[in-house]
Amino acid sequence: MKSFKTKLDLNNRQRTLMAKHAGVARHAWNWGLANCKETYLAGGKLP
Repeated sequence: MKSFKTKLDLNNRQRTLMAKHAGVARHAWNWGLANCKETYLAGGKLP
């Protein structure tokens, strides 16, 4: 089994887009977590 090490050499525009993408992913995760917590506390079944 081999492994490879890579490095991202991003320009400023790419850095901005990566930061936005990570922010949107975190927002979606927190939204889903809040929905699960709300459902659980209400006594419902988790999705």
